[in-house]
Amino acid sequence: MPRLVGIFGGTFDPVHYGHSLTIAELLNTIPFEKILVIPNSLPPHRENSQASFSHRYKMTSLAFRDIEKTVVDNRENLRTGPSHAIETVKQIIAEEGKTKVILIVGSDSFDGIHSWYKWRELISLVDFLILKRLDMPLSKNKNVQDLISPTRFSEDLLLDRKAKSIFEIEMTPLRISSSLIRENIAKGKSIDNLINPLVKDYLKKHGLYGSKNST
Repeated sequence: MPRLVGIFGGTFDPVHYGHSLTIAELLNTIPFEKILVIPNSLPPHRENSQASFSHRYKMTSLAFRDIEKTVVDNRENLRTGPSHAIETVKQIIAEEGKTKVILIVGSDSFDGIHSWYKWRELISLVDFLILKRLDMPLSKNKNVQDLISPTRFSEDLLLDRKAKSIFEIEMTPLRISSSLIRENIAKGKSIDNLINPLVKDYLKKHGLYGSKNST
């Protein structure tokens, strides 16, 4: 079996349990050597982040601090321009040598794969693992569905082969989003069950998202 290195990117604005607990669960399911957790600097498909890259990177580091086999990586802030996944993937493939690199994405993100920069080349370079959310079924777009392996997850992902595949894997559903956290903060509602206490302390300390009045 080849070495497995995962890439898990996101805006993390802010990072929450839906990110960290999902990756912890994935590590108990698939024998990754490590998963690189990579905050986007300038996400090409989303509006600009509310918090700076520095704050998002530090919060993400706190959220994943105690999760073994994860490395929070700041590489996308070292490049100029939009944070295109293909550029990050090519860097990591070059660094890791003979390794199976797997791009880990949420089903909502993969739904827009055809709008990704050089997406055809991207899916020829790495395997994709789609974190399927039961409350968010994949798009009915046939062009998206046709890209996915007919099996939700297969041991083929663990084989050392040149052909790349795209698999779905069902994870424990966590109805948490960064927008929900920002909304709760704005309304003065509790966020205790949504984010790591270290992240909560950080965003309150720095007054992020108007958090001075949050509980």
